[in-house]
Amino acid sequence: MATMEKVPMLAEGYERLTADLKVLREERPKIVEAIEEARAHGDLSENA
Repeated sequence: MATMEKVPMLAEGYERLTADLKVLREERPKIVEAIEEARAHGDLSENA
C-alpha cells in the first residue's frame, strides 16, 4: 500500500484542485451515460 505524502501548496492551489475534482466528479457520470447510450444504438464513432 502506498503511503500518502504531504505536498505543500497555497490555499489558492488547493481550492483550484478541489474545484477541478468537483467538475470531474460531476461530468464523468454524464460522459459514461452518453457512451452507454451510444453503445446501445451501436454508434461509438467520434463524428456520428
